[in-house]
Amino acid sequence: MSSFDNGGRHLLSGRAGEALTRLSTALGGVVLAVIDIVFANAMVRMPFGTRLLHGAWDVALLFGLGVFSDAVMALVDKLPKWWQRWLALFVLGTAGMYWLVNRFFVRQADALFEGRYAAQFYWLFLVGSGLGIAACIVVGRFVAKRRWFWWTPFTVIALAVAVLNEFLFRDDYIELHAVTVWCAASLLGPILAARFASLRPRLSPRATKLLLASAVLLAILSLVPPPNRIRLALFRSPGGAGAWIFGNLWWGLPSLDGAPDASIDPRWFEPRAEGTRAVSSERIVREPPVVVLITIDALRADAVLAPENAKKFPTLARLMKEGVTFENARSAGSQTAVSLTSLFAGKYFSELYWTKFGTGSSRFEYAGADETPRFVKTLSDSGVTTSKVVALTFLRNEFGVAPGFSEEKVVTAGRRHATGTQVMEPLLKRIRRIQPGEPIFLYAHLTEPHSPYDRGKLKQGSNYERYLSEISLADEYLNRIASALSTDALRRRSLLIVSADHGEAFGEHGTNEHTKTIYDELIRVPLIVWGGSVTPRTVAQPVTLLDLGPTLLDIFGVETPDWMAGETLVPLLAGSEAVLSRPILAEGRLRRAMLIGDLKVIVDLRRKTVEAFDLKQDPKELVNLYDSDPGRAAPALAALRAYFEKREYTKNGYRPIYKP
Repeated sequence: MSSFDNGGRHLLSGRAGEALTRLSTALGGVVLAVIDIVFANAMVRMPFGTRLLHGAWDVALLFGLGVFSDAVMALVDKLPKWWQRWLALFVLGTAGMYWLVNRFFVRQADALFEGRYAAQFYWLFLVGSGLGIAACIVVGRFVAKRRWFWWTPFTVIALAVAVLNEFLFRDDYIELHAVTVWCAASLLGPILAARFASLRPRLSPRATKLLLASAVLLAILSLVPPPNRIRLALFRSPGGAGAWIFGNLWWGLPSLDGAPDASIDPRWFEPRAEGTRAVSSERIVREPPVVVLITIDALRADAVLAPENAKKFPTLARLMKEGVTFENARSAGSQTAVSLTSLFAGKYFSELYWTKFGTGSSRFEYAGADETPRFVKTLSDSGVTTSKVVALTFLRNEFGVAPGFSEEKVVTAGRRHATGTQVMEPLLKRIRRIQPGEPIFLYAHLTEPHSPYDRGKLKQGSNYERYLSEISLADEYLNRIASALSTDALRRRSLLIVSADHGEAFGEHGTNEHTKTIYDELIRVPLIVWGGSVTPRTVAQPVTLLDLGPTLLDIFGVETPDWMAGETLVPLLAGSEAVLSRPILAEGRLRRAMLIGDLKVIVDLRRKTVEAFDLKQDPKELVNLYDSDPGRAAPALAALRAYFEKREYTKNGYRPIYKP
């Protein structure tokens, strides 16, 4: 591939230089893949065979992308004018950046200055990114023909960027990692090609043929989809950007065909039915109910259920002892807006219609335009007072996450998380104003705990230690609520339900905080029901937070619409035995999970990977059964496919978006 500077002059000449320079970006990709392999081997535990195949495909994928880029650049070089080549570089770079990171441009443009210049910033980001890629290519080509004191610092810069790429935001922002690899390869590739060109005359014909044969084999291997276990290994290291690009463009999902698991009632694999389900004959509150639902941000189940933490969380320990504890409860996602929207809508993420809503830094995708009736509105229409305290802006009615409340008290603004104290004051005041005979449902969300874990009493220590300290703070707030519900006027007719929007990761599966996966550290949450005439017990049967909608309707004596994805928990709260037939699912970032008994399967629609875990034998989800025993996972995977084939929202060509 011939090169040019901004005057259009060729930087390299001769057949040897011409031939080798054609693989410039590909050569850069190989070096970056080797860097990724080194750090993947150092940071991720893999069997030896997996390491070998991971390395082979890591190199092949980035080499293959480089070959494609070099082929495109060969066409660009044929343009007669230097400005035409510059323009082509800019257009191609802009198009590539648009495909990779357009959502980040939109998000950052909305966030800056609260969206007042969103359109201008968006175009600035898009144009700037296109110029940035073009600059990397041109600078790389320019310094490639210079003496060593020119190309050496740029080589060091490209390699340093590649190494930093392995450490910064290692567990997230895969698109930005891909951009970084592209830029580094575009800068480093021409320099490497020039160095190889100078060595070419010294190579023997046999060595030359071996290099060419290796290049052909790598190009062919890049087009062969790797096995599932190798795909998963590739996605564990951020420098393996080739896997993400090929996963989106070329690879298909492993087979999910077969008969759905027989333990799931077939009606759940049919389109949503009209009609209602009768109110349960079991009653846990006979007087007009007073129900308070508290969701606590990022509260993982094992932190609450661990016996060694009972002294740290005395209120939670008391509520579990005196109430019903569901030790296998799952949220519908690992992001607050996703999980709480599903809770209040009674549908999973892909069953809802999501659009942009809000302004400035609060502008994200929400299901506010979705037409699904929310159970809170049903309660309000049935004469139940519904009241909430809004600790996060998107919990206001109009955002569609928790809509339908007849009363709402907003104690936050913008993206600020209200403190527990700000939430408690209006919540307790409203509890004290409850009238005799007034049925009421109250909801509040506590944002302690949440990163950076700085609101608890403990100011030093590990993230997890400070996280536990923040849970202790939430525990104190729960004590105040429980005390307010224990007055003579409210004790017999009050229920306190405590749960979470999602969990929190502290290094499990290579991630921290939340939103990034749907492993159990992020979707297994506590669920405790205390008060009324519930029968104290611990329930091992898996449940989903989507069961709360039917449960609350049941408690208030309102029939449950048959389209809701959950089932009432009232019989279990009353001490009866009940086998729930609905499937339990979770979604996030176009990953879908289904839990059937002790088996959990995860399908990643973007990366085209499949996982299956035996949660009884492998509660930390470390051994992927799909690769060793795909037959065992097949019925659950077929059930997952069948569920969304019938219930995914697809009106007017809509497809589920990628939730960031």
